[in-house]
Amino acid sequence: MKKAIAYLRFSSLQQAKGDSARRQKKLIDEWLIHNPDYYLDPVTYEDMGLSAWRGHHAVRGAFAVFMVAVEQGLVGHGTVLLIESLDRLSREKIGEATGRLRAVLEAGIDVVTLSDNVRYTRGSLDDPFAIIRAILIAQRANEESEMKSRRMRAAWAEKRKAAAAGTIMTTKCPYWLKVNDARDGFDVLEERAEVIRSVFRMRLEGMSFVRISCALNAQGKENLKGKVSQWNSSSIERLVRKKAVIGYLVPSHQCTATEAEEIPGYYPPIMSEEDFARAQLMYREPESRRDGNFNPYLINIFRGLMRCDLCGHAVILTGISVKGYGYYVCSMRRQNRCEAVTIRRDLTDRYLISGLVQGASATSGRVSAEDTLRPLTARHLQLTGSLHNVIRAIEIAPDVTELCERAKSLSGEIKRLEGEMAGVRQMRNCATAADLNLLDISDRRACQLTARSLIREIRMHTGAKTCDVFLNNGMRIYNFPLARQVSWSSILDAMAYLGEEEVYM
Repeated sequence: MKKAIAYLRFSSLQQAKGDSARRQKKLIDEWLIHNPDYYLDPVTYEDMGLSAWRGHHAVRGAFAVFMVAVEQGLVGHGTVLLIESLDRLSREKIGEATGRLRAVLEAGIDVVTLSDNVRYTRGSLDDPFAIIRAILIAQRANEESEMKSRRMRAAWAEKRKAAAAGTIMTTKCPYWLKVNDARDGFDVLEERAEVIRSVFRMRLEGMSFVRISCALNAQGKENLKGKVSQWNSSSIERLVRKKAVIGYLVPSHQCTATEAEEIPGYYPPIMSEEDFARAQLMYREPESRRDGNFNPYLINIFRGLMRCDLCGHAVILTGISVKGYGYYVCSMRRQNRCEAVTIRRDLTDRYLISGLVQGASATSGRVSAEDTLRPLTARHLQLTGSLHNVIRAIEIAPDVTELCERAKSLSGEIKRLEGEMAGVRQMRNCATAADLNLLDISDRRACQLTARSLIREIRMHTGAKTCDVFLNNGMRIYNFPLARQVSWSSILDAMAYLGEEEVYM
């Protein structure tokens, strides 16, 4: 059977409460019913709350992961990418939008838009009608996003203007406040406000965020979402930075691009500006960064990939020092909300990197890296030759203004190309080097990049010293040992013998 891959996206997290995801999944199910010769890949790429207008999904989202898998040859020719419509792929300007479609098609992957049941293939790139259709859809989607953005900016500009004059913008407000009966201001909920003040008092006494959260949980205090004894260090840190406690309305990161300014006095303050300022001064940059001797162990190669099998929360690092390697621990253990034990980081990293990251990338990524480097190298030679010709012409030409501009342009393109080639080589070297130096910052960062391109999730069984690994290409490895060496070739042999994309160790 042939494989189909699903890609789902919507722009804002508010849409998660609506019908968008359900509608897209229904269209996928209906297509599969009418195309029984295809099966749906277990890996579904989802960008929930990432905009395609600014291209965020293609930089840090699941679509970026999909394109990495395509570039590394992990998605085979003839695979079909299922999307609701082309505007799920991109709402950028026409050049960027059609470029994303072209990149997928040139890799031998067909794109099916489920809303109108149109199939785009590599041959569509030579079909003027298909290209015109794609361009018109891209133009319409970009114009819709631009108009929505303009309307939203105008509406919020009016609200901010009214707020500066003393009118409340919205009934939404911080946890320790409520809108008054006249709906023209806010009242302080003293019991909740006192909890906030106690956080700042403990912080100013030198207590860490972890100790503060433990103290509040022991006292049975509600967190900012109204849940009892569920404070954690991250929520404490965010709270200590909130200028709302001293009365400021701070625009969200989405509004900063529209030059929105803070509005002082919008909320009633619940503490002094002096105490708030003192709390901010307690943030200090780590000594390892200040003195230039950055500790390479601070780079977590598997950051964001590890989850605790017992409770499902993130697994983080603890006990890191210049001499010590540290431990992996469930983020809920420090809050006494999970019983998962810690596990040594040095052994975990050693066996995951040597047995999994290097092995998987060596078999699937090395050929891709060489294939990627080959045209880049050819283009580099071509540009370098052109630059030499321009330089020779400058030496004899009477008017060199235009030639100098051409030389400048060529130099810039060569520099950009060299940076791209260096990145490809770095990933290739991380994938294949047996003598990977984990004390080298560049090696660790390259290895981190490779791990993210290969792995979707690592589910940690710290007590058993094993983990379940889910790769972006759909492969699943259960009970991968973290206390002994396993070769990647033995995993592939087991999968080939069983004829499955999963294996139990």
